[in-house]
Amino acid sequence: MNPISKLEDQFSFESIDSLDKRKEALQEAIYTMKEFVKIDHSVAVLSDLADNKSYIFTGDFGSFFEMDTSGFLTIDSIWEEDIYQRIHPEDLFERNLLELEFFNFLKTIEPNERLNYATKCKIRTLNSKKEYQRILHRSFYLKNSSEGGLWLAVCLYNYLFEKKETLTGIDGKIINTKTGEIFYVDTYVNCINLLTSREREVLLLIGKGVISKEIADQLNISINTVNRHRQNILEKLNVSNSIEAVRTADALNLL
Repeated sequence: MNPISKLEDQFSFESIDSLDKRKEALQEAIYTMKEFVKIDHSVAVLSDLADNKSYIFTGDFGSFFEMDTSGFLTIDSIWEEDIYQRIHPEDLFERNLLELEFFNFLKTIEPNERLNYATKCKIRTLNSKKEYQRILHRSFYLKNSSEGGLWLAVCLYNYLFEKKETLTGIDGKIINTKTGEIFYVDTYVNCINLLTSREREVLLLIGKGVISKEIADQLNISINTVNRHRQNILEKLNVSNSIEAVRTADALNLL
Protein backbone atom coordinates (compact mmCIF):
# COMPACT_ATOMS: atom_id res chain seq x y z
CA MET A 1 0.00 0.00 0.00
CA ASN A 2 1.25 3.50 -0.85
CA PRO A 3 2.45 5.05 2.48
CA ILE A 4 0.86 8.39 1.57
CA SER A 5 -2.47 6.65 0.92
CA LYS A 6 -2.11 4.99 4.30
CA LEU A 7 -1.64 8.38 5.92
CA GLU A 8 -4.75 9.73 4.20
CA ASP A 9 -6.80 6.71 5.32
CA GLN A 10 -5.76 7.22 8.92
CA PHE A 11 -7.07 10.80 8.83
CA SER A 12 -10.27 10.18 6.90
CA PHE A 13 -12.67 10.86 9.78
CA GLU A 14 -14.59 14.10 9.38
CA SER A 15 -13.85 15.97 12.60
CA ILE A 16 -11.83 16.02 15.77
CA ASP A 17 -14.37 17.04 18.37
CA SER A 18 -12.38 16.67 21.59
CA LEU A 19 -8.89 17.30 22.94
CA ASP A 20 -8.43 13.58 23.60
CA LYS A 21 -9.36 12.68 20.05
CA ARG A 22 -7.04 15.33 18.69
CA LYS A 23 -4.22 14.00 20.87
CA GLU A 24 -4.95 10.47 19.71
CA ALA A 25 -4.88 11.56 16.05
CA LEU A 26 -1.59 13.40 16.56
CA GLN A 27 0.00 10.35 18.18
CA GLU A 28 -1.15 8.23 15.24
CA ALA A 29 0.46 10.72 12.87
CA ILE A 30 3.72 10.67 14.83
CA TYR A 31 3.81 6.87 14.80
CA THR A 32 3.02 6.74 11.08
CA MET A 33 5.69 9.30 10.17
CA LYS A 34 8.28 7.36 12.19
CA GLU A 35 7.47 4.32 10.07
CA PHE A 36 7.20 6.35 6.86
CA VAL A 37 10.77 7.69 6.95
CA LYS A 38 12.04 4.12 7.28
CA ILE A 39 10.40 3.38 3.92
CA ASP A 40 10.99 6.71 2.15
CA HIS A 41 14.42 7.33 3.79
CA SER A 42 13.56 11.04 3.88
CA VAL A 43 13.68 13.69 6.57
CA ALA A 44 10.07 14.50 7.45
CA VAL A 45 8.73 17.48 9.38
CA LEU A 46 5.22 17.06 10.78
CA SER A 47 3.86 20.47 11.79
CA ASP A 48 0.90 20.96 14.12
CA LEU A 49 -0.45 24.34 12.95
CA ALA A 50 -2.87 24.55 15.88
CA ASP A 51 -0.24 24.01 18.59
CA ASN A 52 2.72 25.67 16.81
CA LYS A 53 4.90 22.58 17.19
CA SER A 54 6.83 20.41 14.76
CA TYR A 55 8.08 16.85 14.96
CA ILE A 56 11.17 16.06 12.89
CA PHE A 57 11.80 12.47 11.79
CA THR A 58 15.10 11.41 10.25
CA GLY A 59 15.41 8.56 7.80
CA ASP A 60 18.70 7.78 6.08
CA PHE A 61 18.64 11.17 4.36
CA GLY A 62 19.29 12.69 7.78
CA SER A 63 23.01 12.14 7.14
CA PHE A 64 22.78 14.84 4.43
CA PHE A 65 21.84 17.32 7.17
CA GLU A 66 24.24 15.70 9.67
CA MET A 67 21.26 14.74 11.82
CA ASP A 68 20.95 11.94 14.33
CA THR A 69 18.89 9.25 12.55
CA SER A 70 17.98 7.29 15.68
CA GLY A 71 14.64 8.94 16.47
CA PHE A 72 12.71 12.19 16.24
CA LEU A 73 12.77 15.56 17.96
CA THR A 74 10.15 18.16 18.83
CA ILE A 75 10.54 21.91 18.31
CA ASP A 76 8.27 24.76 19.45
CA SER A 77 7.76 26.16 15.97
CA ILE A 78 6.21 25.21 12.65
CA TRP A 79 9.42 26.42 10.94
CA GLU A 80 12.40 24.07 10.75
CA GLU A 81 15.01 26.85 10.98
CA ASP A 82 18.05 24.54 11.14
CA ILE A 83 17.08 23.15 7.74
CA TYR A 84 16.06 26.52 6.31
CA GLN A 85 19.52 27.90 7.07
CA ARG A 86 21.01 25.31 4.70
CA ILE A 87 18.75 26.16 1.76
CA HIS A 88 20.00 28.65 -0.83
CA PRO A 89 18.30 32.00 0.00
CA GLU A 90 16.84 32.39 -3.49
CA ASP A 91 15.41 28.87 -3.45
CA LEU A 92 14.05 29.29 0.07
CA PHE A 93 12.25 32.44 -1.05
CA GLU A 94 10.76 30.69 -4.09
CA ARG A 95 9.80 27.68 -1.99
CA ASN A 96 7.97 29.96 0.44
CA LEU A 97 6.08 31.53 -2.48
CA LEU A 98 5.13 28.03 -3.65
CA GLU A 99 3.86 27.10 -0.19
CA LEU A 100 1.88 30.34 0.03
CA GLU A 101 0.29 29.64 -3.35
CA PHE A 102 -0.41 26.04 -2.28
CA PHE A 103 -2.09 27.15 0.95
CA ASN A 104 -4.34 29.61 -0.86
CA PHE A 105 -5.03 27.08 -3.63
CA LEU A 106 -6.26 24.58 -1.04
CA LYS A 107 -8.61 27.19 0.42
CA THR A 108 -10.51 27.11 -2.88
CA ILE A 109 -11.08 23.34 -2.62
CA GLU A 110 -13.58 21.37 -0.57
CA PRO A 111 -11.96 20.20 2.70
CA ASN A 112 -12.37 16.51 1.85
CA GLU A 113 -10.39 17.01 -1.38
CA ARG A 114 -7.40 18.86 0.10
CA LEU A 115 -5.46 15.78 1.16
CA ASN A 116 -5.20 14.75 -2.48
CA TYR A 117 -2.75 17.56 -3.28
CA ALA A 118 0.97 18.03 -2.68
CA THR A 119 3.82 20.29 -3.78
CA LYS A 120 7.07 19.23 -5.35
CA CYS A 121 10.18 21.30 -6.05
CA LYS A 122 13.96 21.10 -6.35
CA ILE A 123 16.02 23.24 -4.00
CA ARG A 124 19.73 23.92 -3.65
CA THR A 125 20.79 22.91 -0.15
CA LEU A 126 24.14 22.69 1.64
CA ASN A 127 25.29 19.11 2.08
CA SER A 128 27.66 17.78 4.75
CA LYS A 129 30.60 19.10 2.68
CA LYS A 130 29.03 22.59 2.74
CA GLU A 131 28.44 22.46 -1.01
CA TYR A 132 25.12 23.29 -2.65
CA GLN A 133 23.33 20.24 -3.99
CA ARG A 134 19.82 20.06 -5.42
CA ILE A 135 17.46 17.97 -3.33
CA LEU A 136 13.79 17.08 -3.56
CA HIS A 137 11.26 18.90 -1.40
CA ARG A 138 7.64 17.77 -1.09
CA SER A 139 4.81 18.98 1.11
CA PHE A 140 1.20 18.06 1.79
CA TYR A 141 -1.45 18.24 4.52
CA LEU A 142 -2.57 15.24 6.53
CA LYS A 143 -5.65 16.51 8.27
CA ASN A 144 -8.14 19.36 8.39
CA SER A 145 -9.30 20.75 11.72
CA SER A 146 -12.84 20.14 12.92
CA GLU A 147 -13.69 23.65 11.65
CA GLY A 148 -12.48 22.78 8.16
CA GLY A 149 -9.11 24.56 8.38
CA LEU A 150 -5.77 22.93 7.63
CA TRP A 151 -4.24 21.29 10.70
CA LEU A 152 -1.36 18.82 10.21
CA ALA A 153 1.24 19.58 7.53
CA VAL A 154 4.19 17.52 6.33
CA CYS A 155 7.42 18.60 4.59
CA LEU A 156 9.68 15.93 3.13
CA TYR A 157 13.35 16.31 2.16
CA ASN A 158 15.19 13.67 0.16
CA TYR A 159 17.81 13.05 -2.53
CA LEU A 160 16.92 14.13 -6.03
CA PHE A 161 17.21 10.98 -8.12
CA GLU A 162 16.36 12.63 -11.42
CA LYS A 163 18.88 13.12 -14.20
CA LYS A 164 20.86 16.35 -13.91
CA GLU A 165 19.42 19.15 -15.99
CA THR A 166 19.79 22.84 -16.59
CA LEU A 167 17.31 24.41 -14.23
CA THR A 168 16.43 27.96 -13.30
CA GLY A 169 14.33 28.36 -10.20
CA ILE A 170 12.93 25.50 -8.15
CA ASP A 171 10.59 24.01 -10.78
CA GLY A 172 7.66 24.22 -8.36
CA LYS A 173 4.54 22.16 -8.97
CA ILE A 174 1.24 21.39 -7.26
CA ILE A 175 0.24 17.79 -7.92
CA ASN A 176 -3.03 15.93 -7.48
CA THR A 177 -1.62 12.68 -6.07
CA LYS A 178 -4.90 10.90 -6.77
CA THR A 179 -5.20 11.72 -10.50
CA GLY A 180 -1.65 12.72 -11.42
CA GLU A 181 -2.76 16.15 -12.64
CA ILE A 182 0.04 18.72 -12.41
CA PHE A 183 -0.25 22.49 -11.93
CA TYR A 184 2.97 24.36 -12.72
CA VAL A 185 3.33 27.31 -10.36
CA ASP A 186 4.68 30.48 -11.95
CA THR A 187 1.93 33.11 -11.80
CA TYR A 188 0.59 32.67 -8.23
CA VAL A 189 -3.00 33.14 -9.38
CA ASN A 190 -4.42 31.98 -6.04
CA CYS A 191 -2.68 34.82 -4.21
CA ILE A 192 -4.04 37.61 -6.38
CA ASN A 193 -6.66 38.70 -3.82
CA LEU A 194 -4.55 37.92 -0.76
CA LEU A 195 -4.36 41.55 0.40
CA THR A 196 -7.18 44.07 0.63
CA SER A 197 -6.86 47.36 -1.26
CA ARG A 198 -6.13 49.16 2.03
CA GLU A 199 -3.44 46.64 2.96
CA ARG A 200 -1.82 47.20 -0.44
CA GLU A 201 -1.86 50.96 0.15
CA VAL A 202 -0.20 50.50 3.53
CA LEU A 203 2.41 48.11 2.15
CA LEU A 204 3.25 50.39 -0.77
CA LEU A 205 3.94 53.21 1.69
CA ILE A 206 5.98 50.88 3.90
CA GLY A 207 8.03 49.96 0.83
CA LYS A 208 8.75 53.66 0.28
CA GLY A 209 10.09 53.92 3.83
CA VAL A 210 7.11 55.81 5.27
CA ILE A 211 6.75 55.31 9.03
CA SER A 212 3.46 54.28 10.67
CA LYS A 213 2.54 57.76 11.97
CA GLU A 214 2.98 59.29 8.52
CA ILE A 215 1.01 56.43 6.93
CA ALA A 216 -1.82 57.12 9.38
CA ASP A 217 -1.78 60.83 8.45
CA GLN A 218 -1.68 60.18 4.69
CA LEU A 219 -4.52 57.63 4.76
CA ASN A 220 -6.51 59.50 7.42
CA ILE A 221 -6.65 56.48 9.75
CA SER A 222 -5.43 55.87 13.30
CA ILE A 223 -1.95 54.53 14.02
CA ASN A 224 -3.60 51.54 15.72
CA THR A 225 -5.36 50.75 12.43
CA VAL A 226 -2.03 51.02 10.58
CA ASN A 227 -0.44 48.60 13.03
CA ARG A 228 -3.35 46.19 12.63
CA HIS A 229 -2.92 46.31 8.85
CA ARG A 230 0.81 45.68 9.29
CA GLN A 231 0.14 42.59 11.39
CA ASN A 232 -2.48 41.28 8.96
CA ILE A 233 -0.06 41.75 6.06
CA LEU A 234 2.70 39.77 7.82
CA GLU A 235 0.29 36.95 8.66
CA LYS A 236 -1.21 36.75 5.18
CA LEU A 237 2.18 36.76 3.47
CA ASN A 238 3.64 34.37 6.04
CA VAL A 239 6.67 36.57 6.73
CA SER A 240 8.26 37.98 9.86
CA ASN A 241 9.05 41.59 8.93
CA SER A 242 8.12 44.43 6.59
CA ILE A 243 11.14 44.00 4.29
CA GLU A 244 10.15 40.38 3.60
CA ALA A 245 6.53 41.48 3.17
CA VAL A 246 7.40 44.01 0.45
CA ARG A 247 9.65 41.54 -1.37
CA THR A 248 7.04 38.76 -1.21
CA ALA A 249 4.16 40.98 -2.31
CA ASP A 250 6.24 42.27 -5.21
CA ALA A 251 7.09 38.71 -6.31
CA LEU A 252 3.39 37.81 -6.15
CA ASN A 253 2.53 40.89 -8.28
CA LEU A 254 0.39 42.33 -5.50
CA LEU A 255 1.88 45.83 -5.63
